[in-house]
Amino acid sequence: TATATATATATATATAARKAAAKTSPKWKDCKRHRRLFADAWLAFLRTPMPPDIYRKTLTSLHDDVIPHLPNPQLLSDFCTHSIDRGGLDGMLALNGIFVLMTKHGLEYPAFYAKLYGLLTPEAFHARGRGGFFELLDVFLKSSALPGYLAAAFIKRLARLALRAPPAGAMTCVAFAHNLLRRHPGCAVLVHRGPTEERASAAEGALASFASDPYSEREPDPAKCDALKSSLWELKTLAESHYHPQVVKLVKMIQERDLSDRVKTKELPVKALCAASYASLVAEELDARVKTAALAHHGSRGLSGLFASRTFAECGIGGGGGDDGVVFRWRDHSEVEVEGGRPGGENADAAVAAGAR
Repeated sequence: TATATATATATATATAARKAAAKTSPKWKDCKRHRRLFADAWLAFLRTPMPPDIYRKTLTSLHDDVIPHLPNPQLLSDFCTHSIDRGGLDGMLALNGIFVLMTKHGLEYPAFYAKLYGLLTPEAFHARGRGGFFELLDVFLKSSALPGYLAAAFIKRLARLALRAPPAGAMTCVAFAHNLLRRHPGCAVLVHRGPTEERASAAEGALASFASDPYSEREPDPAKCDALKSSLWELKTLAESHYHPQVVKLVKMIQERDLSDRVKTKELPVKALCAASYASLVAEELDARVKTAALAHHGSRGLSGLFASRTFAECGIGGGGGDDGVVFRWRDHSEVEVEGGRPGGENADAAVAAGAR
């Protein structure tokens, strides 16, 4: 009994001491107060108008430096959604904050994929933060639970952008299309669909149905763009007409492989392709080991091809020639005829003089 009484007395004394210390402790030790004041300061700052550069710097640091320290991070949802509505680079930078709010703080944003779909524009391939944007896009589209119409809309949008994107951007778009087709086997009809598969009564009706693409590129809602009714004719165009061999190689991979077989296929590394640029692609081509290389060229017209094109002739630095040789037009509008690709005979001195001029 004496021991219990002593324990209770000590507990009461300790509780009273803690309460007294709390009343006399300085305010700078109150963490909750600090977090509340931190949130008030940031909310007041975000309500003020900002120049574009400050606005983008704020979006860049919001998910790392602000959201983890707020007592109620969902208070920033209006600012992030408004930034996405602005589109362009601002919308791309706001994806980081929206992603943290959705995955860690239970934010519900039903129009998220429609806004993400609208951010896929040709300007996205030239923005400074395009690497992080496409990495986040890969995270958002990684779930196999996405509806088929939504996956088809992103596939068509990326395939259409690949026609106008630089080589690195085209490779990124093709890699996205490859991975989405692998995750969603129901979208494989986009690759193999042709006029004969249309449910038309007559052959003319089937051909007429493919006279124009049913996919509406200008439709902002992915649910209404009719992507599942279309076909990936863009991939065939890239495989037959694109000038970069790596793009052609990736496209043929989609056309030749059975992407519905998840055992024999694997996803392409989107992150590595996002970091590609003209310099890295050129360095890769220069470092590649060629098994066979041409040692000589036998032409029937001497200097032909690039330097004999009409474009170079109009610029005054090239020319075109007849069957016997090439006529070079110099900047002073003088002409020098070259036989067999090299100046010879009476034209040798003229060629040297024209070159000096």
